[in-house]
Amino acid sequence: MLSFYPIIQETRLVTLSEKQFFNNLEKFIKPFKPVESSERSQNYVFIGVWDREHFNISLVLKIPNNFVPVVKGGIISSQEGILVRLTYSLFPATKKLLLFWTLISFLLTLFFVGIYNAWLYGAISFGFCLVNYIMAREYFKIQVRKSKRMIEKLFSYTDE
Repeated sequence: MLSFYPIIQETRLVTLSEKQFFNNLEKFIKPFKPVESSERSQNYVFIGVWDREHFNISLVLKIPNNFVPVVKGGIISSQEGILVRLTYSLFPATKKLLLFWTLISFLLTLFFVGIYNAWLYGAISFGFCLVNYIMAREYFKIQVRKSKRMIEKLFSYTDE
């Protein structure tokens, strides 16, 4: 299915025990709720929420980045291991910003070409429209690769 917004889906089989898997989620994901002082201080990799069936996380960032994906996951326990269905998508505010600038630049193209018959300005604004959209998709893919590397660590980490 073709989507205006970049979205990547994958399914993973995690061979950890259920107890170890949920311990890893607790260890690597910083909850949104305030952490009590009795809890040990850690360097979390992700921030988000999770329960026994779903999680919704994003990488913890030191420098803001609009293209970091939100990772939504569904958790299904089976005899072979834990089946995790992952969906990587943009944050809602980033989706709105991408739509806004794509529409503005496309409407400028129509304005210049349709009303003023200024093909050069129309080409420039259409070029901006394409470059903006393509760069957003590519930056998103770069951030997805970073998130996948960290998720792989989360899914393979053992305390042994």
